[in-house]
Amino acid sequence: MEAYVDGSTAAFDLLYQRIGARLFGYLIRLTRERERAEDLLQVTFAKMHRARDSYLRGSPVLPWVFAIAHRAFLDDRRRVRNRQEDLSHDGRLPEPTAEALSGGAMPAELSDVLELALAQLPDHYREAIVLTKVTGLSVAEAAEVLGTTSAAVKLRVHRGYKELRQYLEEYQRTR
Repeated sequence: MEAYVDGSTAAFDLLYQRIGARLFGYLIRLTRERERAEDLLQVTFAKMHRARDSYLRGSPVLPWVFAIAHRAFLDDRRRVRNRQEDLSHDGRLPEPTAEALSGGAMPAELSDVLELALAQLPDHYREAIVLTKVTGLSVAEAAEVLGTTSAAVKLRVHRGYKELRQYLEEYQRTR
């Protein structure tokens, strides 16, 4: 990152190779839409490029980049909420996803069930779990990304797990 701040384009390429996939995984779990995640990945790297001079040399890069991505996601979500309707590519209203499925048939694969359960969590629980357990950031790094304390992240993960457990137990009973 320091070489990139100093103007090395090769350093940017290396940085993109090292963190691009993890960042995309984080964004796709937040948005649950591949195209939005791809767009947000580009937005994140553009914002990172513009803010590269504000990077504190010697500090961890991932929390800084994930914080930029998180803010880009929140900006995008606010923008989407302000639209009257969100049409699909063919001009129709999109079909309901996780919320509609929660009362209907459940997917057969455990990974699908887990993804659906994770999608139904409140955003602050899901983000804490994805950052710490899926993306692999430390609790302190996740707290930095989310703009909160380590204790709050631990509490969000704990409460999110509790809701996930309830959802999965309900799934088990209805199988």
